[in-house]
Amino acid sequence: MFLRIRVDNYLCYMYKEYSPCSVLAPFIYHFWEYKGETRSGLKFNIPPHGCSDFVFIVGNAADCIRDSLIMKPYHSYFFGPMNTFTELVAHTNFIHIIGVRFRPCGLFQFIEIPLNELANQGIDSQEFPVLFSQSFIYQLCESNQNPIDIIEHELVRQVYKNNMDTEKQISYAVSLISRQKGIVSIKELATEACLCLRQFERKFKFYTGYSPKEYSRIIKFWNAIHLLKSNTSFDNLLSVAIQAGYYDTPHLYREVKRLSGNTPNAFLSLPTNEKVEVLHFEL
Repeated sequence: MFLRIRVDNYLCYMYKEYSPCSVLAPFIYHFWEYKGETRSGLKFNIPPHGCSDFVFIVGNAADCIRDSLIMKPYHSYFFGPMNTFTELVAHTNFIHIIGVRFRPCGLFQFIEIPLNELANQGIDSQEFPVLFSQSFIYQLCESNQNPIDIIEHELVRQVYKNNMDTEKQISYAVSLISRQKGIVSIKELATEACLCLRQFERKFKFYTGYSPKEYSRIIKFWNAIHLLKSNTSFDNLLSVAIQAGYYDTPHLYREVKRLSGNTPNAFLSLPTNEKVEVLHFEL
């Protein structure tokens, strides 16, 4: 059965991103909101971003197929660093979800916990070391204020309360991987971070939830998606593969399929301003 990707105005309406304030910008990529009418049975995939997310269910939600997690209204969930796409299925006709996407190492400004122990997990926040209390979540869902403003205010309060030091060595290595678009030697990264290779790999996994190689693969994948969206022909796939640091076209196919659930062909010729953070599918 063929699954057709949909990245259209319908999706753009449902998915939006919001920049954090200057206090939170070093720790948070963005807030995101997924809101609107949908169809029961609609499936959508979320590729890994090299980050972790807190997700608030303000209205109806969706079942997380990959981890057999059924998300409920008036709850929040933590999704640890993922190394493949997360598959969700809607079972209602309306969804309203708000998320906080933390930068690698950014969560440690709020909670000190080894992220490698939470890799590929979706957890009800009631079972997670407290960042947002259940009373806060009820307040968020019942308030007439903008829920993102409420979440941002709480996170700013916690930044000033915790006053933790940022992990600079691993944060610097993460920025190097991003600048090199995932094409970088792990030994060189360890040298730049002034750590021996073994210590660097251990600390990187502790603070990000990924090995340096895994994180680099995700950054390389997103660069490949950007290149695919900029191309207009199936004949350019080999060129995209080489530019993105893959050995050949089959290598590109395998990586894109593993991380997004779809083939590179689905991304060709998409408008460059289209978001592909959430991928809709329909039978």
